Amino acid sequence: MSNLREKFDKRFARVQDGIDKGREKIEIVKEKSTLSDEMDDYQLKKTNLLLEMGELLYTKLRNNTIIDNDFDDYKNQIIDIDKNIYDISMKIKEIESLKNDTTCECGSVLNQNAKFCGECGKKIEIEEIQVKYIICNNCDSEVDLESKYCSCCGFKLDNNL
Repeated sequence: MSNLREKFDKRFARVQDGIDKGREKIEIVKEKSTLSDEMDDYQLKKTNLLLEMGELLYTKLRNNTIIDNDFDDYKNQIIDIDKNIYDISMKIKEIESLKNDTTCECGSVLNQNAKFCGECGKKIEIEEIQVKYIICNNCDSEVDLESKYCSCCGFKLDNNL
């Protein structure tokens, strides 16, 4: 009977040992996970700081507060991207303005290409607004003559041309 008890005790000790090792492994995994989460938080903070620093640097380069030729290629690429974004947003606004229904004096809704009202026959006269533009020296966008700043890049305009 003591032999059986010894075998049982040995196996129980092995099981207990396995449980203890499992607990140690769990603790190690928990600690690694906690440290990994902490490292991820620091990496996110670093990423945000680098992004903020990059935006500040870009603004200073664009405003010629910092002059460094090493950044010219990046700055010019971003200016081109900003111009494309601006041009596309202007096209979207133009398309949206075409959607606006025009009505005749009689109250009838007019087709946007109509020259005469389909209800009363009155000739449709759409007033075209003539806007004078200047070209921004920074991004080459057309900006209305009355503007003080470029609506594409925010550059202060010299309207005394």
